[in-house]
Amino acid sequence: MNKSKKKMDSEKLVQILMDNKALVILIIFVGIVCCLTNDFFSSRNLTNILRQICTSCTLSLGFTLVLSSGMIDLSVGYMLGMIGISTAMMAVSGVSAPIVILAALVIGGVCGFLNAFITSTFNLAPFIVTLAMGMIYQGINLLLCHAKSIAGLPDWYLFFGTGKILGIPFPVIVMLALVAIMAVVVQRTRFGRYALAVGGNKKAARVCGIPTRKIMYSVYIITGVCVGMSALLLTGRTASAQTTAGAGMELDAVAAVVIGGTPMEGGKANVFGTLIGCLLIQVISNSLNLLGVDSNWQKIAKGLVIIVAIILDQQGSRLLDKIRVRKVAQNA
Repeated sequence: MNKSKKKMDSEKLVQILMDNKALVILIIFVGIVCCLTNDFFSSRNLTNILRQICTSCTLSLGFTLVLSSGMIDLSVGYMLGMIGISTAMMAVSGVSAPIVILAALVIGGVCGFLNAFITSTFNLAPFIVTLAMGMIYQGINLLLCHAKSIAGLPDWYLFFGTGKILGIPFPVIVMLALVAIMAVVVQRTRFGRYALAVGGNKKAARVCGIPTRKIMYSVYIITGVCVGMSALLLTGRTASAQTTAGAGMELDAVAAVVIGGTPMEGGKANVFGTLIGCLLIQVISNSLNLLGVDSNWQKIAKGLVIIVAIILDQQGSRLLDKIRVRKVAQNA
């Protein structure tokens, strides 16, 4: 009885560590950084970190849905840049705020629709399709602005990145609201259950009557809408639309989502883990800056984070399988 209880406890412990590995790594990393510098916990630095993760987290929420559905979208970074340039040009030319905001969300949704349409219609790998579409979005971005940044944004646009409501930064409110909404969608709705089922086993989901194609379209469209909102937040925070905005953010999203507990093979989503994963990625970059480390090392650090997250996922899954096999063998 005691042995079986110990095995149950070990199984639960491994599962808890797998689901919260981003939080564990974050606590350890922050502890190390605090021993090396006294500036990390300054109010100014913590505010900067909080503002900066809003963009990456908003984008990564859509990426979480894509990855948990067994798909991937490598176009999100350049899509963000294109939407930022497009909406900034509209805002500078005098277009009203509601239309610009709606345009950002619609453009993102249309881009997501195109990604899903090409993938499903021609039965192509999402990896290749979204990689190619990302190049197209980058080209459109550069053509629209002739490779020049767009400045002189109106105050309402800047509010997206720097405004406050009741003393709380507006981007933080948007991010937390989207985290809550996405958590409910994934865990409490039929659509969320269907999306995870498709990610777990697409053929079995189709046999069970789940409309896999509609799920794919919906997932990519929702991701595009998240990218559109992320573009508004980033452009408002930087007070200009840069041609390089969003470049490489797809890798940050992969790192944050995977280390947050959403596996690469799909079938499971950890929305709150994505939030912690984004915080971890930003803390790594911020800490290296505080320590005066060359910015190029940040890319190496992010790459290592992705590798570590995948290794932890694989090793944790194997350990859980071993514990369950031993349990079945003992009960037989």
